[in-house]
Amino acid sequence: MFATLRRDSLMYADCGGWLGHPGFWLMAVHRYGSWAASLPMLVRLPFWLIYRVLHLSFHLFNIELWAGKRGAQIGQGVCLIHPHNIMIGPGTVIGDGCLIHHEVTFGTGAIAGTPKLGNNITVYPGARILGGVRIGDNSMIGANCVIVRHLPEGSIVMPSANRILPRALSPQARKLDANNESSGPSAQS
Repeated sequence: MFATLRRDSLMYADCGGWLGHPGFWLMAVHRYGSWAASLPMLVRLPFWLIYRVLHLSFHLFNIELWAGKRGAQIGQGVCLIHPHNIMIGPGTVIGDGCLIHHEVTFGTGAIAGTPKLGNNITVYPGARILGGVRIGDNSMIGANCVIVRHLPEGSIVMPSANRILPRALSPQARKLDANNESSGPSAQS
C-alpha cells in the first residue's frame, strides 16, 4: 500500500504536490480500503469500519468509488486531477499512471461487463466509458466523448467538431427574430 501511495504522490507533483491535493487523499482512502479488504475476516472488521468512516469524504466530492473484492481495481500512480463528480463503477479496472479529470463515468453499457483501462491513459472532463470495453495503453479520451467499443493501444478519441448552422434553419431562431422585428423601434413610437 505504501509503495503505491509513493507512486501516486509522484503523479501529483505536477499538480502542486500531493499534500494539499484532495485527489491524492481520496485515492489514499481507496488504497486503505483495498488493503483492509484483503485482510483475514476476523482482523478485517475494525479496519473496514475505519474505511467506511473515511469513505464518507467521497460524498463531499460526489465520487462513487468503492474498494474491496467487488470494488474497482486501481493501479499505481493514478491521479484524480479534479476530483469532483466521478463515477467509477464496481469491477472497473484502471491501469498504472492514468490521469482522470472531473465529470467522468466508468460504468455499464451495451457490452456486458465494466471498463478495463490499460496503463498511461488520460481521460478528460465529461468522458463516459461504458460497458465491458478495453482501452489500450497510452490512449487519450477527449472531453465529453462516449466510449462504447474497444480501443487499440495509442488511440486518441476526440469529440466531433461543433457545426455552425445558418440562423434561418432554426424554427426557434426564426420565431425569436419575428418577435424582435415586431417589437423593434418603429413599433414603440
